[in-house]
Amino acid sequence: MAEVTGDPLVFPRRARVRGPSVLSRTWWGRAWVRTFEENVLEASDLTAARALARSGRLGAVMVLSGMASAVMDPGSPGAVIAQVRVRRLDAAQWAAFDAEVAREAGHLAALEAGELPTDLVENADQAGVEIVPGPADLDSACECESWAQPCLHVLALLYQLARHLDDDPYVLFLLRGRTRAEVQDPGRSREVEPGEAAARAATILALAEDAPTGHGLADTAVAAYDDEVSRLL
Repeated sequence: MAEVTGDPLVFPRRARVRGPSVLSRTWWGRAWVRTFEENVLEASDLTAARALARSGRLGAVMVLSGMASAVMDPGSPGAVIAQVRVRRLDAAQWAAFDAEVAREAGHLAALEAGELPTDLVENADQAGVEIVPGPADLDSACECESWAQPCLHVLALLYQLARHLDDDPYVLFLLRGRTRAEVQDPGRSREVEPGEAAARAATILALAEDAPTGHGLADTAVAAYDDEVSRLL
């Protein structure tokens, strides 16, 4: 589970997983996996990325509005930061989504129980709102020297995100641009208590310290964390 609530989310580093890989156990997690696997030309890259995701080498995963990142081999000389950006839904799309949520009283209860109702997603899709992103909605970058994107590090991050999506569908909404509080009550402006903001800022900065330094992508990621801290404080 994430160490902090709201936006951003920080998922602790996972230990090495032995045995066969289970990509996802939910329909929305599998849909996420299909989205990025469609853009990979070599099946061997997917096999290698799954093994990397299970290896325990991927550091804590940070999820912000429309973005996720993690450091591969944090603390080592060869550490690199991998980043995924997801196109955020616009205000009109969120308004259409809110209308679909309001149609059924059980939708929010299902989300709170860790389920993403298929009828909610299907009806939203018919209204022009694709909650599960398509291949064109994803963009990635990594500090490694691979010419191909998504590289193995990014693919490992994407596979890891699938497991976090399994655990909490609100992670998918955050990647699309909305926090849990905003989905639950679109009209509410969430107040962040000073103590909560300070704790979340400390978590962000601690993760940022694990990022490799002197590289453009790391600097960009840390700047994004700083923006979130400023917003919270």
